[in-house]
Amino acid sequence: MSRDASGLVGHARGFAASGVRAVRTRLELLSIEIQEEKARIVRDLVIAIAGLCLLLCGIFAAIAWIVVSTPVEQRMIVLGFVTFVFLLAGGGVLLWLYYTSVRRTPLFDATVEVLKRDEQALNEMAP
Repeated sequence: MSRDASGLVGHARGFAASGVRAVRTRLELLSIEIQEEKARIVRDLVIAIAGLCLLLCGIFAAIAWIVVSTPVEQRMIVLGFVTFVFLLAGGGVLLWLYYTSVRRTPLFDATVEVLKRDEQALNEMAP
């Protein structure tokens, strides 16, 4: 009888150890996804700031050049047109940013998929 009891305890320990390993693996996967998302956000932010600084310098230089090279009587029309073009371009950039953020995969998508497969496998094993 004690042999059966020790065998049952051994199976229970093995099952518990497998469960702990599965949870640890899932948490490691979650940790990796968080690190990747953090790195992507920092990279995108640095690139966006650099791009904005360059665009602003170019915009100011272009506006100054256009205004200086335009005859005095037409400067207001040119400034209005340049303003319209920049507003249109800014709106386009914001729309592009919105659509790319909508199409992005959800955070922790891979972890959720693995957990769903685990749940299906466990349901298939249940009597």
